[in-house]
Amino acid sequence: MQDKDRSSMGQPPRPDNEFLVAFEKNSKKAVDSWVQTGKLPSDAKAIAAFLRQPELDLAGVGNYIGEGDDLCIAVLSEFVRFFDFFELGFDDAMRKFLAGFRLPGEAQKIDRIMHAFASQFHTYNPDMFRDPETAYPLAYSVIMLNTDAHNPAIKPHKKMTKEQFIKNNRGLDNGHDLDREFLERIYDRIVANEIVVQTTSKDDGSSDKSILTYSNPEKAGWLKKQSSRMRSWNDRWFVLKDGCIYYFRKPPVWGQSVQLCGYIPLHPQLLVQEGEPGVSSDTTITMEMADGTPAKCGKIDKRIGSMKTIAVQQLRLLSPSRSDRGEWVSCIRTAISDLSNNSNRRFPSSSSRSFPSHRPDPSTTPSGGAPAPQPSAKPPPPQLALPSSQQGGEGDSRPPA
Repeated sequence: MQDKDRSSMGQPPRPDNEFLVAFEKNSKKAVDSWVQTGKLPSDAKAIAAFLRQPELDLAGVGNYIGEGDDLCIAVLSEFVRFFDFFELGFDDAMRKFLAGFRLPGEAQKIDRIMHAFASQFHTYNPDMFRDPETAYPLAYSVIMLNTDAHNPAIKPHKKMTKEQFIKNNRGLDNGHDLDREFLERIYDRIVANEIVVQTTSKDDGSSDKSILTYSNPEKAGWLKKQSSRMRSWNDRWFVLKDGCIYYFRKPPVWGQSVQLCGYIPLHPQLLVQEGEPGVSSDTTITMEMADGTPAKCGKIDKRIGSMKTIAVQQLRLLSPSRSDRGEWVSCIRTAISDLSNNSNRRFPSSSSRSFPSHRPDPSTTPSGGAPAPQPSAKPPPPQLALPSSQQGGEGDSRPPA
């Protein structure tokens, strides 16, 4: 298909080798040349769609959308509208956005790009902050943390601490402090998983389907889990969401494979206790069934690389502090209470879940960009059970996702 035919059909023209070389050297000059010769429409939407093609140099894309002339600013406005940040956590939204190009080094270009990101993030998450502009300085703060945490030239004792990160963001939300746990979670996830530029700008949406299972949880953070066989303690990242506790080797983030270790399906008869009797300094969390029967959980079998169901008499977790232990116990008990109030509830798998609620108006989404909004009414969840190879008995109906 010829380039003119592709343009008439609404598809961006395919860049040839000569253009790719020129684009890598000077992206603005290369695009302007194609616009002047008629190979590329002078329309901002068309250019934005063209810049989404995976063949293009990611640094060149970043340099072009960061330019300050009227056309480049208009292209940036259209470019960010291709990104759907619905139900993504803040740092996951940044990871998804920054996977589409390489952030330029010039401060003015970064400023324009991150302002555009903040506006698009607010469109999909209008209730996250008091001030729509809060996402802009927070994004800058996250970029600084990412650079500090993963720059080998910065000595470990000089790296930004969690308390310093929280202090740097005081009063960020229209004079109000952001939730401390929200900032702590961002810090832990960035330190554990560097925001890196992907080798391709192509996004097939598969990352969204996986990460949405664990985004915006009721509670998340590092805990130590006692091995049921070796009785040793291992650091794991725990996520409480939708009546299930998942645990990972490191925080799950957008654009990287999820390293799920196992899951604990909550049950109305699951008892959650704080610490050991008579030990005031203990930060242990114990969970066991009220009737004395083993709790059925999911765990990755390293030998075969798939999830299996195991029966555990008592689950033991270790929190870093008594206050954190209290928060975990309170959140888990609340989740169990919700299950008790809806005993017939079943949980869908990550591959078939629906994610309704707020989405932008379809008229604001470019052709070929982020998906059109869905009705705000929440459909009833599908009735699903574990595959037969993973079923462990009555009441264990949560898939490992």
